[in-house]
Order: sequence, then C-alpha cells, then structure tokens
Amino acid sequence: MRLDAPMPSLATLLGPALPDILSACTRHTGPITETERVHGGNVSHVFRIRGRHTTVILKIRGDHYARIPTLPTDPALIDDERRALEVYGRIEPALFPQVLGYHTETHTMILTDVFPHGRSYYEDLCERPATAEEMIRLGRAVRRIHDATQHTDTEFRTHSNRYFQERSFLFCLRATGHDLLAQTCEELAARSHQLVLGDLAPKNLSLADDGVAFCDLDNVHRGWPPYDIAYFLAHLLIHHLGHSKHLRTLVPALLTAYFDAQLPHHLPPTEALLMAKVAAGVILYRLDEAVPYSLPGESARTGPFREGVLELLARGAFTVQDLVRAAEIPHRAAS
Repeated sequence: MRLDAPMPSLATLLGPALPDILSACTRHTGPITETERVHGGNVSHVFRIRGRHTTVILKIRGDHYARIPTLPTDPALIDDERRALEVYGRIEPALFPQVLGYHTETHTMILTDVFPHGRSYYEDLCERPATAEEMIRLGRAVRRIHDATQHTDTEFRTHSNRYFQERSFLFCLRATGHDLLAQTCEELAARSHQLVLGDLAPKNLSLADDGVAFCDLDNVHRGWPPYDIAYFLAHLLIHHLGHSKHLRTLVPALLTAYFDAQLPHHLPPTEALLMAKVAAGVILYRLDEAVPYSLPGESARTGPFREGVLELLARGAFTVQDLVRAAEIPHRAAS
C-alpha cells in the first residue's frame, strides 16, 4: 500500500458511535477545536483530538491493518493493548499513556496524549541528529522499565507468548529470509525472561522537553530485555546514515546508560553477538520495507549500508561497533 494512499475518516471508522465517542473526549478536552490523523503506525488508526483544555488520542483497531489493508487482524486485540497500558501505567505512570475510555463495539481507546507538542521522536530525527543526552535519558528509562517489570506476568494477554513473538521479532527478523537471522529467532524464543516492549521504534516514543514517553504496546511479550535496545539501535543507525560521525558518541551513550557499565563490559560475548544480530535483522527489515516505513535521508545512502550489514551477517560473528562502522561507509563514499 502506498503511504500516501487515502485513509478512512474518523466518521467512516466510528459510524453511528462517533457522537458518543467525541462526547467522551470532550469530557477531557473541553470543546473540540481540531481533529487530525496521527501517521506512523501500521496496525491501528490513530487520531489526535485537540480541545480548549487539553488533547487526547483516539486509537481505533479495525479488522485489517490500517496501512496494510491486505492483512487481516483481530480488532478485539486492542483490548490486550489496553490491559498492557494499565500494567505499565501502574508501574511507570509518567512514561505511558493513561486509558481514559474504552468503547468495546468500535474497538476504540481514548488515551492521554503523552507526546509534548504532538511530535514523536521519529519526527525529531527527520530534522536533526540525536544527542548523547537523549540517548542517556532513553537508556536509563528503558532499564528502569525492565527492572520494574521483571517479575510481571503476561496473563493480561489473550494469546500465548509465542503468538506475540510471532508478531514481533519472529516476523521482522525472518522477513529477510537470512539463515543466521532465522537462527537468531530461535535463540530469542528460548530466552523468554520477562516483559519487553517489543516495538521500541522512534515513532513510538518521545524525548521532548527533557522527558521520556512511550506508546504503542501492541507487541508487549515475554522475551530477552536487550531486544528492546537492539531494536531501537537499528533505527538509530538508519536515521544517522547522513550524520554517521555522531554514532560513535550516541551508541556508547545509549548502551552505557542501559547496561550501567562502561563498554565493552556490558554483555558477555555470546549475548553481545545476539544483540548485534538483532540490530542487523531489524536494519534489513526497515531498509527492505517489509512493512511501510518512511526511510529518512537520501535513499542512495541505504544501499551501501545494507550491503555492509549483509557482509557482517555472512561473516557470522560481529559486534554493534561493526554495525556502526558499516553505517559510516555511505558517509565516506559520499565524501
């Protein structure tokens, strides 16, 4: 599906329930002044409802993916995300949206808007490089979340843990068809330690105003905690192909903050390799656009980077630092 293809309106999605749901929004926003679609997610339809007092988010799940309408889905699964938000909201209420309302018939949630200025970190990265301070803030927040959820079960989920693994790392790493990444999937599936966010992409977080906020808990499952950091790291590399000199500061800042240890002592070699393989797989998943994702920067830079990542996978043993060096190749070529 084209990313700029027409999307259904709020009225089309909600039908006769529209007045009641907007009325529920106004109890929080005051009189509504503006309604806008929020772009970025592939599964649900998301709208920002602005009012005189504040802003709320409407998240609506249909029976097909919002941006991949050929893929069917169960709209009732939004209730799983609602329960996930309640779990995380109790643990870290400042970092996650609060569920203000839930409309069962239309599979719609009303959420607090936790993104200052209505912008995701993806939008920030499309305009400027990340900063080391942001990476430290993010790394510490993810560590705090993982520490707080290490003994939390997943009984709030309708399906098995394997089902949600299939929807997250098993899908994105297998999308390339690479044998080493298929092996990586099996390694991850055997490491079901604790809750992980599962989709820590820049479009699902904000680092504005010296804070941290997360949204989209559709892929929360039990897994290997560093998976979240590796998943974000892949996006960090992709977003800095035109600013690769920053990566030698940004990547250590993120990893040191999360592991609370100076590099290279944050992971034993086998787990360091697993993290590098996860990041490599997510990089290919994004560059190959297995699902819609607007790639930042000049497309000419992504080809050499992709080839560099494939060469590392062919080698079999590599590090995150090797991925950083591969991200520098397009910059050196352009120079």
